[in-house]
Amino acid sequence: MHKVLKIYWPVALSSLIFLIALLLNADNAFFWDTVQLGSHHADHYFKTNFSVLLLPDNIDSGHIPAFGAYIAMFWKFFGRSLWVSHLAMLPFGFGLIFQLFRLTKRFIDPKYWSIAFGLIIIDPSLMSQLLLVSPDVPLLFFFLLAVNSVLDNKKIFLMMAVVLLFLTSMRGMMLSVCILIFDLSCNVLWRIKIKELCIALLKGSLVYIPAFLVFITFSFIHFQEKGWIGFHQDSPWQESFEKVEFAGVIFNIAVLGWRILDFGRIGIWIVLFILFAKYRKQIIKVPRIRQVSFFFGCILFLLPLNMLWAKGLLGNRYLIPIYLFCSLLCATILFSDFVGQKLRIGLILTWAVILISGNFWIYPPKISQGWDATLAHLPYYNLRLKAKKYLDDQKIDFSRVASFFPNDAGIDAIELNGEKRSFTVFKGDNDFVFYSNIYNVSDQEYDDIISNYEVIQSFEKNGVFVWICKRKK
Repeated sequence: MHKVLKIYWPVALSSLIFLIALLLNADNAFFWDTVQLGSHHADHYFKTNFSVLLLPDNIDSGHIPAFGAYIAMFWKFFGRSLWVSHLAMLPFGFGLIFQLFRLTKRFIDPKYWSIAFGLIIIDPSLMSQLLLVSPDVPLLFFFLLAVNSVLDNKKIFLMMAVVLLFLTSMRGMMLSVCILIFDLSCNVLWRIKIKELCIALLKGSLVYIPAFLVFITFSFIHFQEKGWIGFHQDSPWQESFEKVEFAGVIFNIAVLGWRILDFGRIGIWIVLFILFAKYRKQIIKVPRIRQVSFFFGCILFLLPLNMLWAKGLLGNRYLIPIYLFCSLLCATILFSDFVGQKLRIGLILTWAVILISGNFWIYPPKISQGWDATLAHLPYYNLRLKAKKYLDDQKIDFSRVASFFPNDAGIDAIELNGEKRSFTVFKGDNDFVFYSNIYNVSDQEYDDIISNYEVIQSFEKNGVFVWICKRKK
C-alpha cells in the first residue's frame, strides 16, 4: 500500500482536488453545448422511460446519444437535479486522471512524474470540461484508456475502449482511426514478409470490428427511420455544418492554429521551440520521443480533417486530445536527461505561468472564444442568477426578454428546476435583452444592442458580465 501511494499520490491528490472542485460547482447549470448533449438528450430518455431510441430531429446531433442515456439513468436512480448530473461525471473524471497519469509515467523519468503530470493536467480546457456535465470527459477517459491499452497490447481493454468511443460521439470515431494507426505501428512487426504482414494487420484490425458494427447498426436504424445520417438540412446546427470553399479551409487552418495556442498553450509551444532549437540532434535519437511525436502527428493531422471542411466545427473542446499529446511531447523532451537543470526549471516556470494565465484570457466582445474551454467562464453562473432575480424583482415578464445561446433554451433545460419559462429569440425589436459576453453573438447583433438598447442593470465579475438592457424609445 505504501509503495502504491508513493507512486500514485499525484493521482490521489488530483482526484481529491477534482472532487472538491466538482462539489463546489455542483449547483452550476448546464452550459453551452451541455444544454443540448447533457440536458435535452437525457430529458428525452428520462421522459420516455428509455422507450424511444432515436432523438427528435430538433435535438438530434447525429451521433449515438449514449451520454444522454447515461445521465438519464442517473436521474432515474437518484433524481433529476444538477447535483446528480455533476456527480454522474465522477467515475469518468477519476478514470481520466488515472489514465493520464499512467500515460505520463510511461514516457517520463520517475523522479519527474509528478511535475510532468501536473503540467499536463492544468490545461485550461481540460480543467473546464471536468467541471461541466460534458460528454468530452468520458470521451477523453475512453481515449486515454485506448492509448494505454495499445501500449500494454491489451486487446480486450482496447476493444472496450473503442466501442465506448464510438458510443460517445463522431469525434470518438475519428480518434479511433488515430488509435488504430498507432496500434498497428506499435504492435505489428513491419519487417516481416508481405503475407505474414497482411495476416498481422488483419488480426490487429479485428479488435475494432465490434465498434464498427455498433456504428453500422445504429446508422442503419437511424437512416431507416429518419432518412439521414450525421446531420440534416433542417438541423438547428445546419449553419455549423455548412461546407466552405478552399479559402474557408485555409481560414479554418488558421483558426486551428489559434485554438492550439489559445488559453495559455502558447507557453507550451514556446518551451517546445526552445527545446528543439537547443537539443534537436538529441531529440531525434530518443525512441520514446519519436513514439510520442508519431502519435501527436497522427492526431494533429487526422482529428481536424472532420472539422476543416465546415463553417463552425472547430470548437476548443474538440481539440483537447491534441492539446494533451502536445503537452506530453513537450514534457517528454523537457524531462529527458540531456536537458540542463537550470534551463529545465526556467522552462517549467514558463510553461506553468503562461498556461495558468490562460484561464484569465478574455477577448473583446466581438471576438468569439470557447468559453466552455476555460475556467474564466465560472463567474457566469451566479451572475446569470442575479440577473434573473433582478427581472423577477422588477416584474419583467421573461416573454418580453430576448437572449442568446445557450440562455435561449428553456429555464428547466438549463437548471432542471421544473420552471416552464424561457427567454425569447433576439430579433432586434424586443423590449428587453439579457446579454452576456459569454454568448458570442454576431457583430450585427452586438451593434444592435449597443445602438438600440440601454443597459439598465449590469452584473460583472473577473471580466465576465451580464447586462439587462431596455430598448431605447
